Formats: sequence, structure tokens, C-alpha cells
Amino acid sequence: MNFFATVIASLLLARIGYEYVPWWGNLLLALWIWSFGANVGSFMNVVIFRVPAGMSVVYPGSKCPKCLNHIRWYDNIPVLSWLWLRAKCRHCALPISSRYPSIEALVAGIFLILAFVQPVSGGANLPGFEDQYRRGGDVSLWAMYAFHVLLLCVLICAAMIRYDGQRTPRRLYLPALLIGFAAPPLWSLLTLLRSNQPFTWYPLRPVPFHTFAEPDEPAGWMIASWQVEIFNSLLGVVVGLSIAFVLSQLGRIERRRLITAEIPVVVLVGLFLGWQAVCALVVVASIADLIITSVSRASGGRSRVPWIGSLAAATFLFLLFWGPLAEQFPSLSTGATITTFVVATAASVLFTMLATRLSTPNEFGSSTYFAKEKKLAPDSNRNESFMSKPIEGNTHAILNSPSYRLAEDDTDFLKQDALRPVRLQLELLKPEMILEKHGIQSTIIVFGGTQIVERHEAETRLVRAQQRLAEAIDDPQAKRAVDQAQRVLTKSTYYDSAREFSRLISSTCQLNGDCDFVITTGGGPGIMEAANRGAYDVGAKSIGLNITLPQEQTPNPYITPELCFQFHYFALRKMHFLFRAKALVVFPGGFGTLDELFDALTLRQTHRMQAIPIILFGKEYWTRVVDFQFLADEGVIADEHLDLIDFAESPEEAWEIITKFHGDVSRDQQA
Repeated sequence: MNFFATVIASLLLARIGYEYVPWWGNLLLALWIWSFGANVGSFMNVVIFRVPAGMSVVYPGSKCPKCLNHIRWYDNIPVLSWLWLRAKCRHCALPISSRYPSIEALVAGIFLILAFVQPVSGGANLPGFEDQYRRGGDVSLWAMYAFHVLLLCVLICAAMIRYDGQRTPRRLYLPALLIGFAAPPLWSLLTLLRSNQPFTWYPLRPVPFHTFAEPDEPAGWMIASWQVEIFNSLLGVVVGLSIAFVLSQLGRIERRRLITAEIPVVVLVGLFLGWQAVCALVVVASIADLIITSVSRASGGRSRVPWIGSLAAATFLFLLFWGPLAEQFPSLSTGATITTFVVATAASVLFTMLATRLSTPNEFGSSTYFAKEKKLAPDSNRNESFMSKPIEGNTHAILNSPSYRLAEDDTDFLKQDALRPVRLQLELLKPEMILEKHGIQSTIIVFGGTQIVERHEAETRLVRAQQRLAEAIDDPQAKRAVDQAQRVLTKSTYYDSAREFSRLISSTCQLNGDCDFVITTGGGPGIMEAANRGAYDVGAKSIGLNITLPQEQTPNPYITPELCFQFHYFALRKMHFLFRAKALVVFPGGFGTLDELFDALTLRQTHRMQAIPIILFGKEYWTRVVDFQFLADEGVIADEHLDLIDFAESPEEAWEIITKFHGDVSRDQQA
């Protein structure tokens, strides 16, 4: 119903919008306002459920209230996604409450309707506007429009939070209070306008921003407009606070229509609309609340509309017809006197007391809710029948509470520091279980640098470096970049060797679907890519063990998808490298390659792992990087430790070292 009503309002705005804008322009404006309002409504849904629970409204993202799966952005488009998915979650197919799109459509409709009656119509709904301001599209009208919809949004959020049986937290009101105090005087200073109202104690205009034409003659002595705005704001706050405080003390706590935590709601109305408006709106809200309570009592049910809900509805209607009402009832404008305040307070007290007597205890809150109001323990002085009554609206808040999530589904819980041992165990078990599931019996580990690429890519990098040098011939860094690119080009043969080595191993050892001697790399580019690519060339499986780093590369595309793993902890990644390893082949590389090499050498030296050959590919490179003989000569390692290392210059030579170490692997595979 809300959706169709807002569509009709959009068409009306297109028909009777700005006179100087074509119909299609007004229609686009209407659709934009409706869409913006629907998005605000979607955010309000988040505020309504998260703010009372003390949760962030930003993180984590939206989740299904039933299965707690994250909702994708295209499933979270206000109203439309709910209709497209037929009110069900895409993941669990359980129904999604119609409350979400209802609030989105309601807020969108309010945005659209108020836009038509206020800025588009030239402020026709506001008291004191001259004809020359109508149909003007003045920036001040849109600013005032934003001012008013902010008030309505806060009122709706507060009403829905009370409907759910929650206390309205202070942080819900704080942004609106700050804007309500700052915006009117700031706007007056920016526009450099003066108030046309004489300074008296109570006949102050109720419009928050200065939009009146200058009078022909000053009416008595006047003060600066920004001072009037501040005085108006303070007076609205004082009057709203006074009335709200009186109403919050009426009746037994469990029957009160307005509780202490909701006093800021009434204060906001006085701050945003003026003291005259808050007097009238509190009376109207009290009458509406009495009628709703009486009807509910007569029908044998319980009222589900909180007092704040009546105030929100009355405020919206008041904004639509503020100007005409002020003309018919001068007490709503500058004709108001102190008598207006007294009569409004007395009438509100009378109607609220009647509603309090007719209301059912615990309509909107739990025993804990009212215990906080009394500042007592939840079980002190509490009637058993009162405590046993269910809180229907609280169910959704419970389902969305972080404490209700299953531990295995709660990523925020699992990421806590105290859960690090659990994360370590999970990271150990997950790859192990998957590798076992796929029947991976043994692996060949290939390490090497990420910068060693195939020849045509190395040539391209060299050309780029030479071009940069040509542009800055005297730049020493550019010269060094050319030298480095030339050296990388000469090492591109290692890329081809790693690829060919992987082809040889994979085609020999993965016959008949066997998973022995499966090529395993760190999953990155360079030599790792070449090794995974060689297995891919012959249709064999290969494994990639990637690591999360601030600037880590994505996995190369040649890894078998179901055998590519992502690690957070380096230690566990290194363990999985060596668990099933039958050989370690290390091509030229940098710090990461050296780290992995020396880890394996240390474990072999101390007999803390199985015996495997450790093959350094490219003796010229490795003897320049590390002088192993020097370490033995200095006595820091034993001579026999040099036997842990073998050197190879070709894929065939490396494969021969492996077969000699483990026996004739190819014969075993064929058998």
C-alpha cells in the first residue's frame, strides 16, 4: 500500500511540480526524491535494530535475520529487492519480514509528499510566506525541508524502537539536537537577514529559518535574527522539556505512555518547530493515544502504537498544513501566549492520565525495560503475571543480537585475540582435511622469486626501463633499473626451466589419476606461476599456498582451484609446505625464498622433519648468494651438513636427484 501511494505521489509531483520544468523533469525529480527517501528508510531500519543493542550502524554489513548470511548489495535495494526475491532470503529461502520494505516505502513517501507541499510549492505549507516566495525553488526551502525530514526520521526511529520494547538511547537524539541548535542561527548569519518579529517573551514565530519578507516599517525595536533564532530554540526546548517531564511522571511506571528516556523526543519537536507547535502537537498526540488505547481496550486487545508514534504522525500532518492551521488558529503562530502553554499542558495531562488508566501494563517493554526506569533490579517488587507477558517486538532484536549468532558463524567473535589458538587450529586442519579428501599423497615443493618472469614479459620490462632512461638520461635510478631489467631478462630461462620441470614431474607421477609428487608452490607469480603452469600444461593437479599480506599478489591462474589455500599465519603455511614434501627445489629468489630455504635446511639439520633432497637450481646464482663452504670452513656448520644440499642445472638433472633419493619413482608409478 505504501509503495503504490508513493508511486501515485510521484505522478502527482510530475503533473503539478515546478511550473518551469517539463513533466518528465518533475517525474525524474520525484523518482530521485523517492529513491533517496527509501535509502534513508533502509538506513533507519539499521538504526532501529542496532542502536538500542549498542552495535555499530556501519559494520558489519546487513545480514539475513534467520541464517545470518551477508546480504549482497543487489539484494539490499530498498523495497525493490524485497519484491524481486518475493520476500525471501536468497540463501535460506526463509521469509523476510514486510516491516523492512514498509518502513522504506513509508519514509520514501514522507520525503516525496513533504517535498511537494514545501519546497516545490514555494513553502505553501509554512506560515508567513509571501506570494513572491512561492514556486521559487529557493535554497532556503530545501534547507528547511531537510531540517524537517530529519526531525521526522528521528521520531519514526524512536517510535519503532519503543514499539520493539527497547529504550531509546541518547545517541539516537544527539545528532539531531546538535543540528537543531546550530542550523537556525547559522542560516540566519549566512543569509544576513533580520527578524521581522518584535522581541517579546512569547509571540515568537514558529518557523525555524528566516524566510519572511522585510517589513515596510520596523515593528518596534528589534534584535539580530540569529539572536532571535537562538532564543526561539531555547524557548522551544524549555517548553518541550517541561511538558514532557510532567507527562513522564503520570501513572505507574509500567503503564506510563511517555517514559523519562523519551523526553528528548518532545524536546526535539520544540527545538525544530517552536514552542507553539510543541504545545499543539503534544495535545493532539495525547488525544490520538487516548483514542487508540480506548479502541484497543474495547476490542479486548493491546495497543501496539506507542505515544511517540502518535506524536510522529501528528508532526507530519502538522508540517503539511502548518500555514492554513496558523491562519485559523493564531495560537499556533505569533498569537500564542503563556495561556497557550498552560492550557496545552493541562489538556495533555488529562488525556494522558485517561490513556494511562486504560492501558495494559507492559505493552511496549520488558520487566528489565521498566526496571531501568525505576533504577531497580529486574526482579525487585515485580508482579509475576507482569513479568511473564511476552514481548513480541523484542524477538527481532534477539535474533539480530551478536550473542545469538552461532559461534562458527560469528566472524567478529572468531577474530578476537583470545580466539587465536582456535584460528591456528582451524588453519591447520582445513588444508589438511581438503588435501586428504583429494587424495594428495606427496608433494614436490618449488620455491623461487616473484620477479623472474617469462622472456617476453622480461623483454617488455626492459624496454620500459630503457624508455624511462631515455627521458632522464642522467638519472642514476633509471640506469640502475635498466641494469636490473637486463639481469632479470637473463634469468628468464629459470621460468622456462621451472615450467619444464613441473611438466616432467606431473606427467610422470600423476598417471592413472594418482596424486603423488604433486607440484606445490606459494601460489604467486614468477617461478611459482611457472611451476603451477607446467602442471596445468599436462592436465595435472598442482597446489598453491597463498598468504595474506598488505601488498600480496593474487593467486596465479594455473593452480587447481580446489587446491588453492589462503593462510594468515606464516608458520602454518610453512608446516603445510613440508608435511607431504618429497623434495624441495629452490630456484633463484629473494628474502622469501631464502627464508623458506633456511627453514627447511634447519629442520633437516636438526632431524625434525622427514629426509628429502633439497635442490638449488642454478649453482652460479646460489654460490654467489650464500657461500655454504665458507660456513663449514668457519666451523659454524658441520661438513656433513653440506650434503643436505644438491645443485641442478636442468629439469632432468633435478628429477634424477629426486629419483635416486627415493628410488625409481617412474617405475613405481607405472607398476
